[in-house]
Amino acid sequence: MHGTVFAYYKHTPLNHLKSKRIKKLFLCAAIVFVGAFLTDASAQSTKSNKDMQPKWAQSGEDYVEYLYLPEISTYYYVPRKQFIYQSNGYWSFSSSLPEAHRGFNLREANKVVINEPGAYRYFADHKVKYSGKNGAVAVD
Repeated sequence: MHGTVFAYYKHTPLNHLKSKRIKKLFLCAAIVFVGAFLTDASAQSTKSNKDMQPKWAQSGEDYVEYLYLPEISTYYYVPRKQFIYQSNGYWSFSSSLPEAHRGFNLREANKVVINEPGAYRYFADHKVKYSGKNGAVAVD
């Protein structure tokens, strides 16, 4: 008999069953992991932050991440209650509007709801897209 005992053992039905069990176990674990990931992602998109939204916003949306104010090229980041605007070529984050816009009427302003991470990074697109919009607009 040429060959080793290990070569014969490798092809026995018992090892084949163990291999199938491991594959099934791995597949089940993968399904559970993917299911948990999808459940978590869908739960995030449906949670409400109405209680965190500023009184002047009144967007009617359950969840708002950013409000874009096209008239003054400024964002309001709801989770941190910060205005985000450009100052000397850099983005500034502040709890109040810049001095030049302190008298701006936020309640009457046009507002665009933008629910995407880092919305201000897409300012050039938003400026073109929403420059002539009147009233509140929701974007997901």
